[in-house]
Amino acid sequence: MGEESDLRSADEGTGIQGQHRRACEAVEWASVRAAHELWFARTPPPGEGLDIENLKWPMRLRHQSRGLLKHWRLEGLGDRVGTVLAELVNNALVHGGGSAIGFRLTLTEAGVLVEVADSTAALVSPVVYEDPDEHGRGLLLVEAFADDWGTRPRGDGVGKWTWASFTAPARTEGPC
Repeated sequence: MGEESDLRSADEGTGIQGQHRRACEAVEWASVRAAHELWFARTPPPGEGLDIENLKWPMRLRHQSRGLLKHWRLEGLGDRVGTVLAELVNNALVHGGGSAIGFRLTLTEAGVLVEVADSTAALVSPVVYEDPDEHGRGLLLVEAFADDWGTRPRGDGVGKWTWASFTAPARTEGPC
């Protein structure tokens, strides 16, 4: 059985009613209009640093999200979604455990939901640093750009999903 079917069965029925809610555990599948999911291998394993290929993933997925948002006629969300997605993927690569990172972008009736999975069960929260170091402020960006965000355990019991929701502005009619 594949990861996608495991996630779908674990997420079904927990739902969002109307707008995204703070306790977001999953999207109500009836409200999904379109979705894209991708898993990639993290090499080398956690604790051994990141190679150049791993460092390219945040930008690759940001580019993919822009294409999907354009197809869904939500280009206006591109900068916000792309910034948050890149930050969540980078956090999963740097701080998350396990050998695989998951990414899911879902178009719902209410807007767009970005989810990034890793194998670390530790839930995350923004930290305010006093020093001028450039690291450690990513979740503050997520908090500033997303309409809502949070974490939830993965359905398979290994790790977590970190999610961010974006309310869709009025869109023109289209294929999705």
